Amino acid sequence: MMAYPPPGGYNPYAYQNPYQQNPYCGGYTYSNSAYNVNYGQQQQAYNQYYSQPQMQQAPPSQQTNIVYNMMFNSDAAFQQAGAECLGMDLDDVEVSDVEDEEEEEDEDEEVKETRKKFKKKCKKRQKIAQKVAEKCAEEDDFLERVRASYIGRLAGHLAKDGTIDPTEGTVKPYKTYDAEDPVVAFINEKEGLDITGNDWDAERDCMYFDEAMQGLGTNEEAIIHICATRSNSQRQELKKMFKTAFGKDLIETLDGEVSGDFSEVLFALFEPPALYDALNIKKAIQGLGTDESVLIEILLTRTNAQIEEMKSVYGSINPDDCATDKDLECNIEDDTSGDLKRILISAAQGNRAEVKEEKLNDAVVPVMFHDEETDEDLPTGAFTIDMEKLIDPDRAQADAEVLFNAGVDRFGTDEDDFIRIFALRDTYQLRETYNRYVKLTQCDIENSVEGEFSSHSQMALITLIKSIKCRPKYFAERLTWTMEGLGTKDKDLIRIIVGRSEIDMVQIKEIFLEKNKQTLWNWIKDDCSGDYKALLQRIVGKN
Repeated sequence: MMAYPPPGGYNPYAYQNPYQQNPYCGGYTYSNSAYNVNYGQQQQAYNQYYSQPQMQQAPPSQQTNIVYNMMFNSDAAFQQAGAECLGMDLDDVEVSDVEDEEEEEDEDEEVKETRKKFKKKCKKRQKIAQKVAEKCAEEDDFLERVRASYIGRLAGHLAKDGTIDPTEGTVKPYKTYDAEDPVVAFINEKEGLDITGNDWDAERDCMYFDEAMQGLGTNEEAIIHICATRSNSQRQELKKMFKTAFGKDLIETLDGEVSGDFSEVLFALFEPPALYDALNIKKAIQGLGTDESVLIEILLTRTNAQIEEMKSVYGSINPDDCATDKDLECNIEDDTSGDLKRILISAAQGNRAEVKEEKLNDAVVPVMFHDEETDEDLPTGAFTIDMEKLIDPDRAQADAEVLFNAGVDRFGTDEDDFIRIFALRDTYQLRETYNRYVKLTQCDIENSVEGEFSSHSQMALITLIKSIKCRPKYFAERLTWTMEGLGTKDKDLIRIIVGRSEIDMVQIKEIFLEKNKQTLWNWIKDDCSGDYKALLQRIVGKN
């Protein structure tokens, strides 16, 4: 299958994606179609890049499904695949600056700058696709090579996050030392060596780390730098290397140097993700009372693989303040009840259906245009994803009708049908089910759940729905909740920022900015203080 521009020939600035109408079950979308990523049109609506994106209403049957996929990063998977096959470094792709445009008078400067950066990304994507198209004219198999690389990257993201929505973290593996890294200056002074451009070395970092904790006082800036710029897997290497090099435990050494919320963030950063999730759940159920919101947040937003890994380490965790050695399911049984217990036990199985790579392979198709002069179909250098090939439309319709009959169309609620369908279907199948439910009932699935369920079971199902629709948007809302009003919910703030820092924090920040008209970095500046504030800000990044 190939996708084609509309009749009248190829127009790189006006092509409308055939799958754009309902990519993730409708909602409000930006008129700038470039925001609808995963659909491969790097040329589309280029002339719109220089006008402010305005919200437009979707059809009435879709209006209440608000999805922020347009906030994502212009399909990084395609950019990376194209650059890789072209033998280019993505950072070396040069594009012209975005021209100034008329803005709303009350628009925050940060919003303007974010829009400019996004437009520049779009221009970079366009340039890569143009180069791909040119290379396709020279090499017959080049388009298929780019397609294979693109599919591979999407499949990798599917395994990591359960979706092909292109997301990225603000914390990435540190590959080589740049001249500005303070470790470079430290090693130069200590050993007389210039390690600029050298591969990352756990031993060098440990030397710098140990120096930061020597003598009177602590060099908190050095600690913040290492912890916020190295990935979790690198931090695990640092822990092992530190004990090997110095014969002492890094975490115990840190414990004697730092305190308060600053220490909470540091210790969280040094926990492997699965252990950190398990520890948070155990702490949520310890003692009298249970913090159901933590159980809901973790169990209903993690992938099958993440849940399985968490379960594998759950029984071995027994910190001093968390005296329970039961397995996850037993803890849920003992500490929750009713529909919430069933929803959480279901989620804890880690058995949700997942999109198979074979389906993904069938769904990714090149966008072609017909050259009237040569009477040939030629590649534009872009790809689109036929979402119909990722879903079963008949099952989606049937499930929507079952949900309708189990809820608003009867007296009382058949909770079994809601729990079964929400627990078993994959992300894209559920998005299509939600969309068909809106068309069938003229009511969003969230509104129906709010009317049919109550208390924590309602919170659980709403969390699941929001996570399925757009996980970064869900976490952007959670972060807003942790800091709005009087006081800051520090434990929740730390858990979310640390937990999402390597997964989708870039998109969470973009949605947070759009929602609150201020950056997450600024909110942290206003709500936190000292080294605690500095570390969180370094993790999320200012831009």
